[in-house]
Amino acid sequence: MLIQLNQFIVLIQRNFRVIFADKLNLALIILQVPLIAMLIIVAFYNFERDNHNYDEAIRVLYYFDVMKSALQQAKKSVNIDKLHRYAKTLAKQDSFILRHQYIQTTIKAFFDQKNVQLPHFALNDVKHTIISNIGSLRRGSVYFLLVAASIWFGIMGSCKEIVTEQGLLKREIRSYLFLFPYLSAKFFVLAVILGIQTVLLSIIVVPLLLELSFHYILYIWLILWVAAFVSASLGLFISSIVKSYRVALTLVPLLMIPQLLFGGLLRPQVDLENHIWSNLANSLSAITIQRWAFESILTTDAYAQGGILKLKFNLNSFNDLNLVETKNTSLVRSFFKLRDFGHLWPPLFYLFIVSFVFFISAYLALRWRFS
Repeated sequence: MLIQLNQFIVLIQRNFRVIFADKLNLALIILQVPLIAMLIIVAFYNFERDNHNYDEAIRVLYYFDVMKSALQQAKKSVNIDKLHRYAKTLAKQDSFILRHQYIQTTIKAFFDQKNVQLPHFALNDVKHTIISNIGSLRRGSVYFLLVAASIWFGIMGSCKEIVTEQGLLKREIRSYLFLFPYLSAKFFVLAVILGIQTVLLSIIVVPLLLELSFHYILYIWLILWVAAFVSASLGLFISSIVKSYRVALTLVPLLMIPQLLFGGLLRPQVDLENHIWSNLANSLSAITIQRWAFESILTTDAYAQGGILKLKFNLNSFNDLNLVETKNTSLVRSFFKLRDFGHLWPPLFYLFIVSFVFFISAYLALRWRFS
């Protein structure tokens, strides 16, 4: 045990020396992060203004529907023009304080006059601007790309680690090198590097695009770090079973494309029906790192508890006022179905299990090849 611990420490030192000795590669490892971050920022800067009129129209419909429902339940006449004016004023108001004041003064006075209790605005306590489901797709895209970039860091940083050392590893195993400390040292060094890469990615992109506070950034960074680490585990497994660095690089796109296709953004799970092809898509999604990290990271957003409106069409309604309604949902529920045990910890637990499986698989593959 002591011998393996000593080997683990020595191997960590050797891996870091190798990394710092190659100045160009070290520079690329660090500089690719701000480059990718800036590309994401350029692509999505000011994205909340895209289709701003549509978001505003959804808010008008929501506020109108809340006030209309209160009057209908009290069996009072619905003053469409006045309710529309109130709803439009609320929809244009970005300030939570001013919106709250308008509800408590102007709108409350109207309902008091009607002898109807002021309706509970379900989103009244949301201190950010209510957005539409289309807006949630844009916001979710930023998280999706953050996860995809982290997976890229993990796979590309690890796929060459073992395959380029096959000759050296074979000789050192004959000299009583243990595989467990060898693999553990690789994981440790990669975890440190990926931790630096993902923290840089988080602190550059999140404040500028998502405008979240420090504790949100911390949660996002930890999830991105987990995603990158699991991807590195996959990369090390690939590196342990292939015999050529070219083969490892060829497999990288084959590993990345399913992450993008079945990661939960291009075709959200919540929209899939019970069909053979949909079930196949769900099955492929379940074995991707992207899908689980994406679901987990959405829970860190300011809209994770609500504030996103989806249109609901009542095609069987005979009342024109009830033909179109709004449904309050969250950013997570815009992409994934309701989960009994939450959307944060089950996906992360799954990722940790997958990482452990890849580690054991890489260990067994190396034992089979070199022992």
